Amino acid sequence: MGEVITRGCIRSLDRRAILLSIVVLTCMAACGGGKPSPSAAAVAMVNDEAVSLTEFQQSLSEETALAGRKTPLNVAEMEGLKTAVLDNLIRDKLMLQRARALSLSVGEAELTARIEEIRKDYNDQFGKMFGDGGVDYSAWREALRNRMLFEKLVAVDVNAGIQVTDQEAERYFDANRKAYATHRRVRVSQIVVPDRERAEGVLKRLKAGEDFAMVAKEVSIGPEAVRGGDLGYFEQGVMPEAIDRMVFSLPVGKMSSVVQSPYGFHVFKVLGQEGAGGRNFADVRDKVIADLRKQEEADAYRGWIDGLRAKAEIRINRPLPGGPPPVQPEMKDVRLPAVSEKH
Repeated sequence: MGEVITRGCIRSLDRRAILLSIVVLTCMAACGGGKPSPSAAAVAMVNDEAVSLTEFQQSLSEETALAGRKTPLNVAEMEGLKTAVLDNLIRDKLMLQRARALSLSVGEAELTARIEEIRKDYNDQFGKMFGDGGVDYSAWREALRNRMLFEKLVAVDVNAGIQVTDQEAERYFDANRKAYATHRRVRVSQIVVPDRERAEGVLKRLKAGEDFAMVAKEVSIGPEAVRGGDLGYFEQGVMPEAIDRMVFSLPVGKMSSVVQSPYGFHVFKVLGQEGAGGRNFADVRDKVIADLRKQEEADAYRGWIDGLRAKAEIRINRPLPGGPPPVQPEMKDVRLPAVSEKH
C-alpha cells in the first residue's frame, strides 16, 4: 500500500551523493538521474518520479557487499539496511529534481576535465579499474557526472548563503580553545643515507664545519633533501620512537649522533622549538573560520534536505522488496558501517 510522507528522517550528504569514492561509483549511481521504464515496478514515487525495483535491488546489493559481513543479516538488520538504501535513493531523486529546477547541469567539458584529474591521480591504475576491475566505464562516467552535479547544487543552493564573521569565529574559538591548543613541536633538518658507514662519514664532515643544508642536498636520499633536509615542524609521537627521543632532547642548533630507523641512518639538526600551550585567535583565525564554516554547511545541508522532503510527495510501497533470505545469526549487536551516517 502506498504511504504518503511529508517529512522523514534526515541523513547528511554522504559519499554516495558528493564524496563517493571513485572505486564505488558504479552503475547504480549512474542510473539515478534517469526515469525508469514504465514496465519497471516502483518501490517509491518521489513527486512524479519512480524509484524502480531495479534501482532499489541493485543499490541494496551494493550496500550489502560494502558491509562486508561474514554472517547473513538478521531480519531487523536487513529491514534497517533496506530503509537506509531507499532513503538514499529518495534523497538523490530530490536533489536531481532540485538541480533541474535551478537549470543546473554538468557539461561535457567539465566532466572531461574532472576525469583527466582523476586519471592523473590514479596513473596506471585508472585503466585497470575498467578492465580487470570490472567497472563499467559508461556507468562510472555518468555516476561521476551526478556527483559533480550534486556538488554544484549544494554549493549554489546551500553553501553560497553561509557567511562566517570574525565575531562568530572568535566566539567559536572561545568555546573550543582546547581544540586549537598547541603541543610541543620541533623543527628539524635531516640527512638520511642507506648505511651506517656513510652516516658516520657525513657526521664527520658536519663536525668539520660543512654546511648541513648543502651536505643534505648532496648526499641525503630523503625527498626533503631539495630543501636542505628541512622536515618542518612536527609534534612528538609523529616520528619513530628512536627519532623522537633524539630530536626532542636536543637544544636548538645542535646535531644528533647517527640514529638508525626503518628508513636508514640519520643525522638530525634541530632548527627550532615551540612549547605546548594555548593560541591566540589571531594565530588560528583562518582555521577557525574554516572549521566553523564546515560545521554550518553541514547543519544547513540537513535543514535543506529536510525542506526538500517537506515540500515533496513521497509514496513508498511497503513491504520493501529484495535482500537475501534473512537468517538470525547468534551475535546480537552488529553495526553496518556501509549505511551509517557520514558527516
